[in-house]
Amino acid sequence: MKIAVSLVALGALTLPIAGVARAQPPDTQPAPYPPPTQTSPYYVGAEPVQTTANIVPAPKNAFELQVGTGYTQGFGNLRSGTGLPSVVTPGVAFDLGLGYRIDPHWEVGWQGEFAELTAERTNTARAFTTGIAVQYHLNPMRKTDPWVEAGAGYRVLIEDSTVGPNLYTHGFQLARLRAGLDFRVDKAVALGPMIGADLTMFLFQDFPNVQTNISDPTVSTFVFAGLQGRFDIGGKTTTGETQAVTAAAMR
Repeated sequence: MKIAVSLVALGALTLPIAGVARAQPPDTQPAPYPPPTQTSPYYVGAEPVQTTANIVPAPKNAFELQVGTGYTQGFGNLRSGTGLPSVVTPGVAFDLGLGYRIDPHWEVGWQGEFAELTAERTNTARAFTTGIAVQYHLNPMRKTDPWVEAGAGYRVLIEDSTVGPNLYTHGFQLARLRAGLDFRVDKAVALGPMIGADLTMFLFQDFPNVQTNISDPTVSTFVFAGLQGRFDIGGKTTTGETQAVTAAAMR
């Protein structure tokens, strides 16, 4: 009898324990939590990194001095029936410019050029130009800054003679186009190559105290290729808005 009671009691205690044991989850490792992605609400991207690589101060409200030198040559006709190559052939030119840099992109100013040319029908020949121009810088806050320029002015060609009076041929420089690439070596100094060409119409030929009109003017062109230095004087400099580069740190 006592044995039966003990068995009943043991069974009563065993049932709850078995139920608890069945309720316990199996002893397994939890699945790894998937890493957040850029589309996940829990993703935290890398902070923007501020960089000034290749950014240099650009002039603003500054005066600019430009000096250059290089090769120049004329093509076309001095007048109808007289080709420029029969009058002058290639020579060396010296450019001088005084400008005002309104902002990093735009500049207006005066441009002048003196050229020593090889004379074909006299002893020596020289040319002068003077005019105004507008210049636009495409990337002024980078160390390499391409630019373009458009202008117009006046050209004078002088043929020197040792046995008679000098002959002056002159007229309008209808258009002058130039392009170059500045390498900024300092916030106030830039150096680089440039090329250019113009359209000139000679209208007058003069001896001393005698002026004659060219009755049959034509359009000629002078080309130029060389190097130029740019020097900023006074004014201010600016780097514009700092550029931000976002680095994605995905491993």
